[in-house]
Order: sequence, then C-alpha cells, then structure tokens
Amino acid sequence: MRRLIVLGTLLVALALAAWPAGADPLNPANPLQDGRPWQWSAITTRANPELLNHRVETDPARKAQLARIALTPRVRWFANCGSCNVDRVRQSVASYVADARRNHPDGVAQLAIFGLWPDGEVVNGRRPAMSWSMTRYQAWIRQIALGIGDARAIIVLEPDLAISANHGADGRTMPDPSPGTRMRMAAWAARYLATTLRNETLYLDAGSADWLYVDEAVRLLRASGVQYARGFALGATHYDSVAANVAFAAKVSQALGRVGISGKRAIIDTADNGTPFTWAQWNARWGDRFRSTGNEYYQFDNTPTCGSPTEQVCQTIGHRPSRSPLDAEAAKLGLGTDHPTLRRQARVYVDGYLWFGRGWRWMQQGGNDSRTPGRMVRMAAYTRFR
Repeated sequence: MRRLIVLGTLLVALALAAWPAGADPLNPANPLQDGRPWQWSAITTRANPELLNHRVETDPARKAQLARIALTPRVRWFANCGSCNVDRVRQSVASYVADARRNHPDGVAQLAIFGLWPDGEVVNGRRPAMSWSMTRYQAWIRQIALGIGDARAIIVLEPDLAISANHGADGRTMPDPSPGTRMRMAAWAARYLATTLRNETLYLDAGSADWLYVDEAVRLLRASGVQYARGFALGATHYDSVAANVAFAAKVSQALGRVGISGKRAIIDTADNGTPFTWAQWNARWGDRFRSTGNEYYQFDNTPTCGSPTEQVCQTIGHRPSRSPLDAEAAKLGLGTDHPTLRRQARVYVDGYLWFGRGWRWMQQGGNDSRTPGRMVRMAAYTRFR
C-alpha cells in the first residue's frame, strides 16, 4: 500500500510540477506557459470513470497502471447528451471547474465542448443532419459559459468538427448533410465564448494530419470562427504522430496567415497516440477484419490496444500533458535534435500537448462500462513514455 501511495503522490507531483520558466521567444504569448497549475479532477461521477476505476481497484499492479491515466490532468468533455443537456450543463460545468481549481484559485480547467452531434455521428449508417436549432445550441453554449465564469479555462471547441469539412464526400466516406449549419454554430460559439469569457483560451478542432488536406482545414476553420480563437486542436479522435501534426500545424497556420488570419497556434492530443498510426495504416491492418465481421472491437475509434512494447497499429497512452513542445522526451516524438526544422515548427506553431482523446474508453466515448478498466490497464502497460 505504501508503494501505491508513493506512486500516486509522484504522479500528482509530476502533473503539478513547475513547467519551464519564461516564454519561448518564438512563441512569446503562449498561454499554456503562464505557470498556472492544472490538475486531475477528483469528482468521481459517471463522467470520470478513470478515477472511479482507480479507486476501487484492489490489485496493486493494476492500480498502478490505472493511476497513470486516472491521475493525469486531461480535458473533460461536455456533450449535449440526455444526462448533460441545456437544463443541467451549467451546474455540471461549474462543479467541474470548481474541482479543477481546488486549492488553486488561479488553476486551469480544461474542457471540450461537443455539441454538434446531438443524435450521434452515425445513425442507420449515415451522418445525421443537425437536429438542434441555432437558438437551442446558443442557449446550451450560454449555459456552459455561465458555468465557466471567470475561471482560467482551456477549451477545445467541437471535437470532430473536421467531419463537416466533408473530406472524402465523393462516396468513400460518409459526408455531413449539414456542414454549413454546423460551421455557423461553431463560429457563433467561438465568437460568443471569446467575447464573453474573461480568461479562456480557445482552440477549434481541425482534425489531424492524416485526415484533412491543408486547404480543407483552412476552409473549415475560416467558416467556423478561428479568427476568434487562439488556434486549433489536432488529433482528438485520430492517432497520428506528434511529428506529423507539428508539420501539419505549421502548414495550416501559414495558410491561414496567407488569407489574413495570422498567428494561430495548435495544441496536439497525446492521450492515445503513444504508438502512432494513421487511418491508412489502421485500414491496412484492421479495416478488412472490421468490415467482414462488423465487430466494433476493430473499428477505428476502438483500435485494439497494444499487447507488447513492439506491436504496431495499436493504442497506448502517449506523451504526458506538457506546456512545452520540446522537452526531455522530444526525441521519442520524432522531434529530436536531428530534426531541426520540426523542432523550430514545434516552438513556433505549437503551444503544447494536452490529453483530450479518450482511447481507453470503449469507442472513445462511453462511461464506465465493463471494458474501460481493462483498456486503461493495457493502454498504460506498453507505453514508451514515462
């Protein structure tokens, strides 16, 4: 038991440790480097199965692996589902924000706002049209803003917004039937949150390096209000490498600058890309098996976890959240000193790495079903990162 207490204390200490002092001269306004602490949430609700699983585990080895996820600061998702709708979302957000700032009045709350797919992303084999009115969506966003209040908040706005870029709308993938509506809603939310909240830092979803082309990402971001945001978020529901997303972030930011929207930076998800792979690599290994069996265990959103340190095209947890895009583990990310261009791109165009994916959950989204603890353990067991 003493070993577990020491391990838990060490993990929390790592999460709350002081970050590199001073601003990077290549990214002097990076809000992630303001020194304010962020910490894991101690609210043990259905929305936080990671901590629930850690607390009830009795096997020492499993508990230690569960701790690597449960005690890591990460983004909490708020979706317009039946249990967190307009009537309840203000109190849900306010409770989470208060918990994220416990003992630290200037602490940072990390949130993802996921409201563009109230009926799910696939219904009867198709993308559903947006069923909420603009009025209802606006009411939902206003309640979230009231819940955040004056707290320092990092917000990932509308993960999977990239679906509305309709990449592959030639029939190879399912197109969004309401892309204009969804982008207008995201643009309204970006402007409202940026002008209403006093201490927010906002990043709009822009897919991943293996998803959208640069021109698609730029069109999507322009139509969705990126001018009101600090920048964009990459990798939320994909697993591509950090190095690939660094290069993609640089290209997207530069392309935005060419159309008059300059200075946009990225955050990159590292929650579940410890063994990175692209959609094409997933398709080569698992695609036929998924299509022939229909077994969701092999679906892209539910790619099997790794079974050894050397297995490929599988999921493990990645780099711990970091305010610095270049730290002691940069070489493991493909950003070693032998890659000077990528290193400079990381410093200029990337604010840091956050955990806003949830690959240890069944289909990335569910709560505390029977498969989540096992996936958590396996995700942590074979990671290359500390």
